[in-house]
Amino acid sequence: MLDKLRAQALKMMAAKPACTLATSGPAGLQASLVSLKICELQIFIEVPITSDHLFNLEHQEEVVLTAGTWQLRGKVKSTDPVDQKPGSRHPGVNAHRAVVALEVIPVQMHIEPTSESDLRKTIDWNAS
Repeated sequence: MLDKLRAQALKMMAAKPACTLATSGPAGLQASLVSLKICELQIFIEVPITSDHLFNLEHQEEVVLTAGTWQLRGKVKSTDPVDQKPGSRHPGVNAHRAVVALEVIPVQMHIEPTSESDLRKTIDWNAS
């Protein structure tokens, strides 16, 4: 059941190619619109290389991603860009747009109701 909810959540996230990234750290509270990509069961965000988000993430790996109907708390796997090897399926570094793709490891997601009869759903990603 939990795997089914996670798959539905990833599908919902993939439907919108952008979300708001929020970080906190030495550069203060930061919130920016970023590109979002889902590759199989992995979540990637594209962050500008010059962003204060990267400075914050060097000190605090926790992030919050939000869109109209969902909110995801997670941790950035590393502030190093995802490996970009020939034929790689990962977004990697896009030198033309000066962005770095970072993998987000989900911790918890909230999905808002889509109808009056629906309830808010919470998915704990670490649970088995």
